[in-house]
Amino acid sequence: MLPAMSRALLLIPLLAITVGAYSCGKSASSQDKDTGPTANGAPERVQFPDEGGGAPKGLGAPDHGGAPGGTIGGGATLHADEGTLTIDKAEGKVGSELTSNLTITPTTDFHVNVDFPTKITLEAPDGVKLMKKELTAGGASKAQGDASAFSEKSMAFAIKATADKPGSYEIKGKIKFAVCKVDQCFPKNQAITITVAAN
Repeated sequence: MLPAMSRALLLIPLLAITVGAYSCGKSASSQDKDTGPTANGAPERVQFPDEGGGAPKGLGAPDHGGAPGGTIGGGATLHADEGTLTIDKAEGKVGSELTSNLTITPTTDFHVNVDFPTKITLEAPDGVKLMKKELTAGGASKAQGDASAFSEKSMAFAIKATADKPGSYEIKGKIKFAVCKVDQCFPKNQAITITVAAN
């Protein structure tokens, strides 16, 4: 019986799995980790993102309301203490290129995770044509990609569209990105709506 138990004990370390994650230079699973007590005796919690965009444990997804020219909501949304996401209205003449600027600006305690594969996917309504339905930045190469600005201090995307007829339209989409503190990263998978007004 002892040899069988010894073999079982030897197999346990082989079952350990290390999962890499998009984080600020750290590798871990996407789960919260207790890394030991902090100075005040409470366990320090470290969160690393996964591409699936799950909300950090213990944090809900509060309704942030609307933004000028568009709305945000759904998924793991950017919390007010983490930063702001603004969406400008795309406004102009029928048939001309209309631009909506989407900007993410972290608060002083947070920064944009340039290692995370940021991605915007868009779906235009009838009568509106998008220059690009998918915009990307970041990832392992930390490339600026389709972003008009891309750094730890802020990121921005210029979303361009044309409208065939006068009217007000809504482009629906999602943005996946992550913001980090010193040792905590929070992935987002946020629904967005961009308003297009053509005259």
